[in-house]
Amino acid sequence: MTVTTPEITLGWSIEQWIKFHQNSSPIVSYNTLLNLISSQITAPENPAWISVASADNLSQQWQILQTRENKESLPLYGVPIAIKDNIDAKGFSTTAACPSFAYEPEKDSKVVQLLRDAGAIIAGKTNLDQFATGLVGTRSPYGKTTCVFDDKYVSGGSSAGSARVVAEGIVPIALGTDTAGSGRVPAALNNLIGLKPTKGVFSCQGVVPACKSLDCVSIFALNLTDAERCFKIMCQPDGENDEYSRAYPPNPLHKFNTNCTVAIPKDVPWYGETENPKLYARAIEALKKTGANIVTLDFEPLLDLARCLYEGPWVAERYAATQKFLESNPPEDTLDPTVISIIKTATNFDASDAFKFEYKRQGILQKVNKLLENIDVLCVPTCPLNPTLQQVADEPVLVNSRQGTWTNFVNLADLAALAVPAGFRQDHLSNGITLIGKKFTDYALLDLAKRYFQQLFPNGSRCYGAFTDKMVLGLDDELTGPDVNSKSAIKLAVVGAHLKGLPLHWQLEKVNATYLSSPKTSKKYQLFALPKTGPVLKPGLRRVDASTGCQIQLEVYSVPTERFGEFISMVPEPLGIGSVELEDGEWVKSFICEESGYLSKGSVDISSFGSFKVYMEYLAKQEAAQKKPFDRVLVANRGEIAVRIMKTLKKLHIKSIAVYSDPDKYSRHVTDADIAIALNGSTAAETYLDIDKIIAAAKESNADAIIPGYGFLSENADFSNRCEREGIVFVGPTGETIRKLGLKHSAREIAENANVPLVPGSPLIIDAKEAKEVARKIEYPVMVKSTAGGGGIGLRKVDTEDEIEQIFATVQHQGKSYFGDAGVFIERYIENARHVEVQIMGDGRGNAIALGERDLLLRRRNQKIIEETPAPNLSEKTRSALRNAAENLASLLNYRCAGTVEFIFDEKRDQFYFLEVNARLQVEHPITEMVTGLDLVEMMLQIAAGNPPDFNTINVTITGASMEARLYAENPVKDFRPSPGQLTEVKFPSWARIDTWVEKGSVVSAEYDPTLAKIIVHGSDRADALAKLNKALNETKVYGCITNLDYLKSIASSQMFNDVKISTNVLNSYEYTTSSFEIITPGAHTSIQDYPGRTGYWRIGVPPSGPMDAYSFRLANRVVGNKASAPAIEVTLTGPTIKFHRDSVIAITGGLAPCTINEQPISQFKSVSIKKGDQLSIGKLSTGCRIYLAIRGEIDVPEYLGSKSTFTLGQLGGYNGRVLKAGDVVFSYETEHSAPFGKIPETLLPTISNNKTWCVGVTCGPHGSPDIFTQESIKEFFSEQWKVHYNSNRFGVRLVGPKPKWARADGGEGGLHPSNTHDYVYSLGAINFTGDEPVIVTCDGPSLGGFVCQAVIPDAELWKIGQVKPGDSIQFVPINYATARMLKESQDASIEVFQDGLLKELSSNLILPTFENPVLAQLSKKSEHAPTATFRQAGDRYILLEYGDNIMNFNLSYRVHCLIELVKKYKTIGIVEMSQGVRSVLIEFDGYKISQNELMKTLLAYENEITFDDNWSVKSKKFRLPMAFEDSKTLACVTRYQETIRPTAPWLPNNVDFIADVNGITRKDVYDMIYSASFMVLGLGDVFLGSPCAVPLDPRQRFLGSKYNPSRTFTERGVVGLGGMYMCIYAAASPGGYQLTGRTIPIWDKLSLSNFSVDHPWLLTPFDQVEFYPVSEEELGKLTEDCDNGKFVVEIEDTVFDHGKYTQWVDANKDSIDTFCQNQNGEKKEEFIRLIKSANDELSASQTSKVQVQEEYPETAELVYSEYSGRFWKPIVSVGDIIEAGQGLIIIEAMKTEMIVAARQSGKVLKILHENGDIVDSGDLVVVIEATA
Repeated sequence: MTVTTPEITLGWSIEQWIKFHQNSSPIVSYNTLLNLISSQITAPENPAWISVASADNLSQQWQILQTRENKESLPLYGVPIAIKDNIDAKGFSTTAACPSFAYEPEKDSKVVQLLRDAGAIIAGKTNLDQFATGLVGTRSPYGKTTCVFDDKYVSGGSSAGSARVVAEGIVPIALGTDTAGSGRVPAALNNLIGLKPTKGVFSCQGVVPACKSLDCVSIFALNLTDAERCFKIMCQPDGENDEYSRAYPPNPLHKFNTNCTVAIPKDVPWYGETENPKLYARAIEALKKTGANIVTLDFEPLLDLARCLYEGPWVAERYAATQKFLESNPPEDTLDPTVISIIKTATNFDASDAFKFEYKRQGILQKVNKLLENIDVLCVPTCPLNPTLQQVADEPVLVNSRQGTWTNFVNLADLAALAVPAGFRQDHLSNGITLIGKKFTDYALLDLAKRYFQQLFPNGSRCYGAFTDKMVLGLDDELTGPDVNSKSAIKLAVVGAHLKGLPLHWQLEKVNATYLSSPKTSKKYQLFALPKTGPVLKPGLRRVDASTGCQIQLEVYSVPTERFGEFISMVPEPLGIGSVELEDGEWVKSFICEESGYLSKGSVDISSFGSFKVYMEYLAKQEAAQKKPFDRVLVANRGEIAVRIMKTLKKLHIKSIAVYSDPDKYSRHVTDADIAIALNGSTAAETYLDIDKIIAAAKESNADAIIPGYGFLSENADFSNRCEREGIVFVGPTGETIRKLGLKHSAREIAENANVPLVPGSPLIIDAKEAKEVARKIEYPVMVKSTAGGGGIGLRKVDTEDEIEQIFATVQHQGKSYFGDAGVFIERYIENARHVEVQIMGDGRGNAIALGERDLLLRRRNQKIIEETPAPNLSEKTRSALRNAAENLASLLNYRCAGTVEFIFDEKRDQFYFLEVNARLQVEHPITEMVTGLDLVEMMLQIAAGNPPDFNTINVTITGASMEARLYAENPVKDFRPSPGQLTEVKFPSWARIDTWVEKGSVVSAEYDPTLAKIIVHGSDRADALAKLNKALNETKVYGCITNLDYLKSIASSQMFNDVKISTNVLNSYEYTTSSFEIITPGAHTSIQDYPGRTGYWRIGVPPSGPMDAYSFRLANRVVGNKASAPAIEVTLTGPTIKFHRDSVIAITGGLAPCTINEQPISQFKSVSIKKGDQLSIGKLSTGCRIYLAIRGEIDVPEYLGSKSTFTLGQLGGYNGRVLKAGDVVFSYETEHSAPFGKIPETLLPTISNNKTWCVGVTCGPHGSPDIFTQESIKEFFSEQWKVHYNSNRFGVRLVGPKPKWARADGGEGGLHPSNTHDYVYSLGAINFTGDEPVIVTCDGPSLGGFVCQAVIPDAELWKIGQVKPGDSIQFVPINYATARMLKESQDASIEVFQDGLLKELSSNLILPTFENPVLAQLSKKSEHAPTATFRQAGDRYILLEYGDNIMNFNLSYRVHCLIELVKKYKTIGIVEMSQGVRSVLIEFDGYKISQNELMKTLLAYENEITFDDNWSVKSKKFRLPMAFEDSKTLACVTRYQETIRPTAPWLPNNVDFIADVNGITRKDVYDMIYSASFMVLGLGDVFLGSPCAVPLDPRQRFLGSKYNPSRTFTERGVVGLGGMYMCIYAAASPGGYQLTGRTIPIWDKLSLSNFSVDHPWLLTPFDQVEFYPVSEEELGKLTEDCDNGKFVVEIEDTVFDHGKYTQWVDANKDSIDTFCQNQNGEKKEEFIRLIKSANDELSASQTSKVQVQEEYPETAELVYSEYSGRFWKPIVSVGDIIEAGQGLIIIEAMKTEMIVAARQSGKVLKILHENGDIVDSGDLVVVIEATA
């Protein structure tokens, strides 16, 4: 037969097609495909094709492909393929070669979908043996498909057409199906590759089954490369749609060994054929040449299995697939008689036969498995014959049966197969062989085929398909194998602590290593456990002779090459990276051990264990076998030390008992403990210092012992004694020892008795007078010390006699307050001294051991900052003397447990003096543990239990050096004042030891010590440890409260610390330079924003925030050299005063205001240099509403959802989610930036109105005339001026102007007012009519709502809305999309290029003469599931697509969902976000990537892709939430509204009563509905942050109702409201209008702490379901608290919403549903409408201006704000006092520190706003002063 085809593309491979498209324009590519496909002739003229793509079909496919963002990188981009016509392809009929069976599939089969997703173009559907029954290709009413080489011969079946069109080179790839050989026989007869995959790895969803349990989709290809490429694309599990689908192993065999065993049949029946045996023999010889080991095998068990296929009941599967069709009596002329006769043999079998033959099959498989046990590959002739058409006609069944000799058994035996050519016969016909492997060997078969081709067809001499004159290019048989890229990874074998489940495995995870396998070494290795010198036991692998070695278990990983160096850097000495020989002879990288390692003392040969992990398990068992010191231990502490102690308790399998105060209820030590007991109180005195409560908790929990850690009761002698009296072991020294050592004067006496040198000092002093006398004798300077003090508290230096009495009184007070002991003594102060302490451990029996010393060099005000061990610059003599002195002292006292002896060291004289003994575990104990490998807490527990270690056997070896930095919640810029708050982000380096109690969400209380964490590192020496400390500090991130992290970085990186040029008091004079600025006064509304803000979450109800005037914002950043998007400061109306703590460069843009530095005027719109200490003041704006302050560098605030912008209502982003307040310190850091510009080019400055009148361009729509507004109303909108309402802000700009004229009476089902519609997503800049009042949706506004929008302010004009003030007037003018884009692009170019003349502004010639129709296109309704589609212009970056009429219909919502999923799947070019409404979707697009017109073409094309019926289903999560009905907080919202906004309304005073009344039901009915309904979520963001718009699934639960008018200004977070049929949960405290019924838990988890928010902070997504269960208000309060702390587990059920079943349920309840709806739409609704109309008329008549009452102060008043958060302790002054500038006013107490708020100027105290005990936040107004000149 002759078919005309464009010659150019004939025989192209996939790669040739792709390169052609990449080098051609889309139109040339399309025309080439069109010419190719349109040249194809279909059956009956050309029986290979049953159908080909029409021009419209091809255009649709091409249009969809061109919309994809990554199209040119797709593996099948624009490649035409053919599909066997029993496989569904949308847009093509599926016939299965039976015209009367034909149907139109609604969607692609899974394999076709995957190919389309990969970029393929479906050229057409190919002919087959009817119902895929046959191997000859002649059993089709569409004609007999012949062999490509000779029309007298068959093409082979059943996939005859697919093989033919590939062999002809029309397409490079075609799909077949293969049950018994249909994917292989046609390949052999047409010189092709035929890949029959492992059964189940290609989905058969959408495939008309032959034998469903055996069917496979197969691939025909011209070369191996193309076959492999398609295999990778199609090999995807699909268990949801295909019962026989299965996943491919992650690390499959990619090639057989060179000497693999290939079995061939012992006997091969050729049925008289003489040519094919020659080809087969040649093929076997070629396989031998590859190195394969050829063996013969008796195939009888396999042939026996093959006979089951047609002789057994598997033929019944064929009947099951066609039974309904055949029972419908289809026309006989459409049926192939041979096929039907085969199918009908199924009636010969019954159900018992199915089991009998399955038993038979299993029995045969047992033989087959044994037969193939040592066989890698089977090699058989693909088919014995090359039959003619006549031969098949004469013997149709016999010929077919013989052709299946070597194919029928493959799927029954679960084998993979690959048919490959074997060359040509004398008659120029082709045949081939089939390589058969075990399941999942598909890649290895391809590789073997490649090697076979290289031998059979050397030098690329293999031709392909019909192209006997063309050779397969070398590249076309190249293979990539499974997707493991060895070129970018290094194989690494690990043997020890890096194994899975062991301590260092995290290092592999850190470098993104992938597990490959678990082999053993060759028999030439020994394994050692090296001496433990740190916290982790290390292995040593040693290569030896095979005679003395053994095999050691390994794990092999693939480590990315670029991360391998990072991994090596973490490998400690004496280990290194070398190579190891695996058991299969392969050498891979691995750990090796230096000889010094395995020969060192203490090394243990553990080779006999065979595995390091086995040895570790052995050690664990040994350790567990030891008697536990205690069963239960109470930890009488909090914070990091409690957490650290519990780690040891868990290691020892001891139950840990936590005690906690109210603020610590959710603290980590509580959650880590096995048992937690509340102490009921807030302060330390009420809780952790209350001995009675601690003892009671120990008794309640049956604790055997109490371990106090440090601080609190750790050195309280009375507590130790009390424990002893109560029969509870105190893990620490005896009370007597504590008392002697705790009182420093007593400790001095003990030291003196031990002959330890003492610093000159005094005994206890009675009063201040005696203190003065003693200090004079000792000589100044002196140290005044509380005898019971510690931690830097109760310790003060005195330089002169003038200070002594006051400081004595302060220290005495602190000792009494914090330690319960007022004793004070005095010592001489030694200048430039170092503090060195020795860690001791005593057994209580007179034995003691020193475990090394620590240097406490760096202290600030006696509070330790950084500690290290060993102490630097100590002679060994001194080091030894220190340790001996400490041991002697401890031995003398019979000291028990851990303690430290602290010395003052005079480095110049190399002398030390006794300072004190800390009779407890020290804060800095971890660094000792790091260098010794000891667990000090474990030793303490063993000693306390009376089982102390033998100190004589402990060899204390100090290995390397360790350092510890203490991270405090204190502000180093503000004199280290405490900084409590909730931590919003916490990141520590995973490779360092971090002792901490904090994590994201932790609340740092002002009640306790400010320690957040200890950052501990270990290095080979001091330099290495210091380098690691700096690295760890740089990798640490803590946000939410200010920390000393910047201070620690400054110290650790200083030359002073590096060179050890330090003394104990060096930090008192250390000059700390900080990159920060401080808010002195905050201004009216000052916040941190970035550009473009928080994008991509509008669909959730998360506004972008960012700058209101983005253009001025970007100008400011550019002029200082920052990126335009960098965070900067937005100032509204009145500016702040800011003090800079570093040199910098700033710029001020936007509106005009007086700006000064140090009271000297500066210019705006230019870069200005700032010096450290300068104070910038920005005054009140005279022009415009907002000013932007850019500061060179990057403002250091955390990103939240991808942005640093502040959203104050959501309390997220920016500086702790709020505006800046007085006292805030904001850090910044240097980034890459350009040099600052001198000033902004004049022509780039925007024109800010100076006459309060603005002209603002808008695009028309999305809603317009005549459907919503009258023409007259729209004209009036543009002709009148609109006044900016006083209640305008970042949430929305309200407008006052003419009342709109509506073209409809109401909003239909959307609401009673004509402005109402079903909830949809607004455009940013939309002018939204909330009733008759327009509001501009701005950058902090809500996204989802139910009010129409007449126009949208385009991106380039929105900056003007950021500058309008209340009282300004706006004239709106219409512009088109092109103008809006031109203005936008000119702004962006101006910012980018920063040159004169680029900015274009709105001018009269750009204004349209009249308004536009906003409807861009409308598609007519095709069916209930393809409704009217209205595409509305919604600004210059949005299109609003609405489906159907203005009704709520789940089918409409599902269609929206389908479109969103389509866009997500295709990654459509230019689409930024798809935001779902009830019956609509807002499509945001990037005008730089796609125009409005091009996007419309894409969307119209997509509409043709969406098809479904009523039986759709969608994944859904079902949430069961607790709800308190009408709790006090809910009712308070209603009361507040009644008192402040509207005193009377139909829904007042009670919303539930209102709902009951208008629906003619009772309050109980409303209650029952709430708790019985299942609400379906249809959209998010109704009132911000994931708030759902949800509707009851039961129509009988959709009540009449109305929203508040006007809306509430406040709704409590978690409140549940009803708005007509819809339910909403308020995710944030926000305005709202729903009728309030109760309250549930928070559904927005800002910090993602809860179980529902692992991936994102919102709870719900569209199509989720919400159900409520009743709880009391008290219960809800506890659950809410749990939820806020991530401890409440939300009930979540993963389910599927089945719309088909739902429809059946609705139909079953139709009568009652219809009755309900009729009642609602009758008189009841009319009465309801009258009620609301009457109320609204009354409101309109009664509305008058309300005066906002607030306290006013004189113009001369100075408002004083607190710079601290804490508890208001007491005022220092009284109202009426005359005070001086700098005088203290009040005292705030936080974290053991008293902080004074001082006056900034002189005056008279007018008011003090707080009382003792009040909680005060930073930035709160605390005092008002009447200033004096």
